[in-house]
Amino acid sequence: MNKSSFTIRKSKLNSELVKIKKAFKGLSAKRFSTVLEITITDDLLTLIVPGIKIEIPCKTVSTVKASLDYFYFVSIVKEWKKPILECTFYDNKMHFGITTINVQTTFFQDDSILRSIKLPINFTDWHLLRLENKNYTKEEISFNGLDYMVNCAKGNMLYNAERASEFLALYGITTQEVIELIEKKIKLE
Repeated sequence: MNKSSFTIRKSKLNSELVKIKKAFKGLSAKRFSTVLEITITDDLLTLIVPGIKIEIPCKTVSTVKASLDYFYFVSIVKEWKKPILECTFYDNKMHFGITTINVQTTFFQDDSILRSIKLPINFTDWHLLRLENKNYTKEEISFNGLDYMVNCAKGNMLYNAERASEFLALYGITTQEVIELIEKKIKLE
């Protein structure tokens, strides 16, 4: 069984989580969800949400990358009663004391999902469509909980291309030509 962990002062972790939360000011956990990617390496805890990357030195054991809902993680940390927080990861599980949570984990047996996906805080369909052109693997996109959003962006592109071609049909422009123009633009950027 794989195992990795980090140990940190709750106050230190909480202050870093507050920095991330400020970027989502006004967004409620009930209405908005974002994936938090946690990476543990040698004496470093890295927290990543779209547009933000925070590195926190702390005591660690082994290496792991895990993902879960950001607001859920914040609520767990907030409810922790002790000054020192120890979090241990096993295969697709995270332990906080006696609490066990299902999370997606990988223990670096291969490098198919090592890279963190870089997106701005206010990312759009255009940013999502560019992910595959930036050579992110399907595993990396899926691990970061973005596969559904990428599929929706593709659907939106098709819908918008069809609408645009309706207006441009007078000039002999087809839906396929609009799609090819969009795809060419995405690849060039």
